[in-house]
Amino acid sequence: MKLRSRMPRIGLAVAASAAAIAGVAFTAGTANAAAAASAPAPIKLTSSQCPADISDGQKSGCVTELQELLNKNGARIAVDGDFGPATLTAVKNYQSGHGLSVDGIVGPATKAALEGGSTPPPPSTGRSTNYDFARLVLADGGWPQSSNNITTMVQWMASEEPPSNWFDRDNPLNNGLGSGGGAGLGAYPNLVVAAHYVAANLNGGPGDYGHITADLRASDTPLVTEKAIWSSPWAGSHYGWGKDFYRGHVATVAAPARDW
Repeated sequence: MKLRSRMPRIGLAVAASAAAIAGVAFTAGTANAAAAASAPAPIKLTSSQCPADISDGQKSGCVTELQELLNKNGARIAVDGDFGPATLTAVKNYQSGHGLSVDGIVGPATKAALEGGSTPPPPSTGRSTNYDFARLVLADGGWPQSSNNITTMVQWMASEEPPSNWFDRDNPLNNGLGSGGGAGLGAYPNLVVAAHYVAANLNGGPGDYGHITADLRASDTPLVTEKAIWSSPWAGSHYGWGKDFYRGHVATVAAPARDW
């Protein structure tokens, strides 16, 4: 009898606990929804309305946009337009996973990576730097020398060799000065010839290279063209299916004059 008399009380206790949990969940959900509703309207990170560096303590629509982009890249933070500790941690995690300087400051390179775009390349110096080499490849291949394409090329090169030594295997397709195209041809006589073979191999390579060249013709964003690169039969799993592909800002580095 006592056992029977206790059963309803247990049921009531469980029901009360469930109601309490549901109430907490409802309250949390309502709070998150309220925070999102009260957040400043998002502003594109590269807009002139956003500061050059977005950092801890700032509150604005630029931060709203930042938080939304971070969440699209796997973060789970409130979108409230307030750059606090959770946003700072999410920024550092993103930078660490994308080959960027891990400083928690959302500057031009981090903005470009988050928005899938590019930063304007430095002016051409003719024949000198890794950026000039990228322009040569694009010119030989018949692809636009756009900011998107130049960024794609120098990031591809940086995925293979440190920018300080980019001319050793300036890529794509391991067509650096010392690689000889990987076909027993020895070293190329100079970087101009190497650039020619980069473009020739891309245009004449396997059918899957067509995805790369199509993206270059369209001046697609670096994140789009990058995927075609690391999913191509040439790369295989070489870049960890994108995990190890370099996405940060690439320093401008000149090759020794003799290599031109």
